Amino acid sequence: MKTIVCSIAFCFIISIGFSQFQHSFGTDKSEMGRSLDQLQQVEKGYIMAGYTSKGYIGGLDATLVKTDLNGNQIWSRVYGGDNFEYFNSVRQHINSSFKDKVSYVAAGIINSYGFGTGDAYLVGVDVNGATVFSNVYGGKQYDVAHCVQSIKDQNGKPGYIFVGETRSYSQFFPGSNVYVVQTDHLGNLVRATVIGGKGDQRGMWIEQTKDGGYILSGSTTNYWCGLSPTQANAPTDIFVVKLKPNLNMEWNRILGSKNQLDPTMSYRNAATCVKQNQQGNYVLTGYTNTFGINNSFDAFLLYMGANGNFLGMKTYGTDKREFGYGLEERVNSFGASTYTIVGLDTYSSNKALLFQTDGGGNLQWARNYGDNGSEIGYEMVTDDFNGGYAFTGYTTSLGAGATELYLVETTDTGKTGTICEKEIDLKVEKHEPCVYKSAQQVFVDEYERIQHKQVRVEYKQDRCIGFIGNQPKEQSQIDDKTIHMYPNPVNNLLTLQLEKMTKMNRIKILDIYGNTTIKNINVQEKSKIEVSTKDLKPGMYILQLEDAKGEVKMLKFIKK
Repeated sequence: MKTIVCSIAFCFIISIGFSQFQHSFGTDKSEMGRSLDQLQQVEKGYIMAGYTSKGYIGGLDATLVKTDLNGNQIWSRVYGGDNFEYFNSVRQHINSSFKDKVSYVAAGIINSYGFGTGDAYLVGVDVNGATVFSNVYGGKQYDVAHCVQSIKDQNGKPGYIFVGETRSYSQFFPGSNVYVVQTDHLGNLVRATVIGGKGDQRGMWIEQTKDGGYILSGSTTNYWCGLSPTQANAPTDIFVVKLKPNLNMEWNRILGSKNQLDPTMSYRNAATCVKQNQQGNYVLTGYTNTFGINNSFDAFLLYMGANGNFLGMKTYGTDKREFGYGLEERVNSFGASTYTIVGLDTYSSNKALLFQTDGGGNLQWARNYGDNGSEIGYEMVTDDFNGGYAFTGYTTSLGAGATELYLVETTDTGKTGTICEKEIDLKVEKHEPCVYKSAQQVFVDEYERIQHKQVRVEYKQDRCIGFIGNQPKEQSQIDDKTIHMYPNPVNNLLTLQLEKMTKMNRIKILDIYGNTTIKNINVQEKSKIEVSTKDLKPGMYILQLEDAKGEVKMLKFIKK
């Protein structure tokens, strides 16, 4: 079954039978998805973290959205105070017993409470999103958590570790420094360290390693590769640190250009994600405008040995800008690895990017996602139930706001079964960077519990609808000067205003999967048709109109 679906803002093609999707969640303001985890224990679904500017509590509120495996909203909540807060990362908690109330943990920054201009923010919530604990970490300046993970300590007890950046410890190191905090399962501080040196350092991702320690990646000002130490405009380059289980530094590496750089340019490179692969080595992704094509930003894969030795690097891009933000490894039944990267592609316009390589970094496929607006993918997970991938970010093509939380689920080859995707070509280049080491660390211990506000909310949900086959058919455009549908969203009565006299044979209401909800609404040749929606449950629906010639057109609406 294949039908064309159009509204004033969007035109889609429906197919029945695809389990993949592209969904948005939002308001008439701005929302963004920063992090995603797939629920793997008793329940199945997704948990997203980010922010909303709707003003439920303050100017910017941290938000969590929980969905089922099909991307349907189960609950949403916002957290914070009168100023601004947002989440950068969320994970399902490793429960140690049925008495443990924490189901998910989220980390970011809070400005409404705490020590200074912004503090690292860690929140544990139960299965319904209600707060179990909320803590802040840092000092009197700016502190933020970029990535959190659920861990087990050396004794097997569950807890969390997060990495970010801090400006609160300038008595040790100037500028911004990497900030690592380990807590127990209720957010109580176990140990915290600041890693820094000359210039600025930032931690963007952290993972627990097979030996019980941690690997983290980010960026650092690099005075040792490419430019002479006397030049002020030093590049920001890739920074990798290996920590022991007690957070003592085991090794660190800075990776930048071997060549003398242009001192007038701003070189910005960072490793946004690092994973330990099946061999026990490390694979990183991120972005670079030092390597790649024409000094425009490209995504990269970088391979390092267990001891920090450089093994290889490739960039992926066009003559425009590409960024890598998230990374997943998948191992097939023969033991061969593939690496899938999510990020941003700007070749034609801003679009979310997903591409895959084999274990050696050879490109397998690349796709971008979105419709007539801008999209970005920030974090991805392997979909262990459907065998594909899922990512979150933001979209302006779907929904009614400036930006909306974006949730996309794909097959193992990046297909979503929608018209909002396109296969693209990326150029691949091999590189060999300069490798240096320079970092020190100190240990700190500031944290406190807070009581923040929380509100249960419901975001409006939109979606890009699918098609059957390899390519969508030519889209049919409804003339919005001919047919007006209002109000949308609707409470109990939906009105169709026909500017030109059109004889309608029948009207049906379908749910978003194409199932008939209300059949054969009686209509006559008239300019105004009213349709009762009082028996419909809240959600998205399709109004199917068939005229006297048998032509079928579709309008999308939302029931409050």
